[in-house]
Order: sequence, then structure tokens, then C-alpha cells
Amino acid sequence: MLLASAADTGALEADLRLSNMTALYEHVCLKAFPDDRAVEALLKTQDARELSPEEVKVTMGDDPARGWALKEGWATVWVEFPPFHACSVRWNTPQVGALDGYRAVVAGYETAHGGFGPIEPYDTEHGDIHIHAIGERRTLPDQTAEALFVIDQHVSDPKRREAGETGIVIRFVHQFTQPSAASAK
Repeated sequence: MLLASAADTGALEADLRLSNMTALYEHVCLKAFPDDRAVEALLKTQDARELSPEEVKVTMGDDPARGWALKEGWATVWVEFPPFHACSVRWNTPQVGALDGYRAVVAGYETAHGGFGPIEPYDTEHGDIHIHAIGERRTLPDQTAEALFVIDQHVSDPKRREAGETGIVIRFVHQFTQPSAASAK
């Protein structure tokens, strides 16, 4: 009988969570969104708890948004309002893992809708946090933009990392941007 090491168990748990997050993203952000009411209805079936305005402000600052915490606190779902109308699934993990399942779901969406092309990877420091994003984008006939992103962020300050802040926050994002906002970026 083979026993899994703690590292193997951690990787298996991270892969399972990644698979669950991919399925959640597909149902909420690729199928229900951009219909905000459909997102809300779907999250009610998941017994998600809507976050208070104070809780939303912690993550979104002054950006207009709503958020929901899923049962047992393993993930949150966010809907941001224009000029960046977006749906995202977010969770903490010790490692990113293989994105094959996410890539398959997104490839199906992109094939069905057409016109997507890669965006330049985005890397920036926001205080002690490093943010990295990859994804695809298309311009719609009304000159709005639609994008699909994977964003990962982690503490980059060496002292904080040495003190144990080594986790990663992952976001799968589906975003529509108004023309004025798209030209500003």
C-alpha cells in the first residue's frame, strides 16, 4: 500500500479545488453572467452568503460591486459594475496548479463566440503584492471589449514571505469593458 506524502496530498487538494473553481466559473461567469440576476439566482442555489457592503469594500475599495462567500468559506464570487462589468471566482491556494481544465472551458467559450486573441501578460506590484494576469480579449461590434483572465497574486515582500505569507490568491475573471474604459488601459 502506498501512502501519499503531505506534499502529494496538498497538491491533490489544490487540484481538486482548481477543478471545483473551474466548474463554478463556467456555470456562474461564463453561462449566467453578464445577467447579474441570473448570477444572483445561481448563487442562491449554492447557499452562498452575500457579503456586506463593508466586506465588499475590503476587496473592492470604492469600486461598485457585489460579492458572495460560498459555503464553508472556500471561495468568493464577485460581480463588478461598469465601467468594468466583471464576474470573478476567487480563492486562496498554496500553489497555482495545472490550468488544463480552465483552458478547456475557456477554449470552448472562445470557440463558440469567436474573435478572441491573447493579451500581453500583465505584471505589477501593488504595495507588497505582486499581481500577474494572462488571458484573451476580443472587441465587440459596439466597441466594448470582452476578456477572460486568470489573475494570480501573492505577497512579494521577502520579510512577509519569510514570516509565512506564501499563499496565492487566484481569480478567474470574465469582463466586459466600455469603450472609454478600454481606451484608458
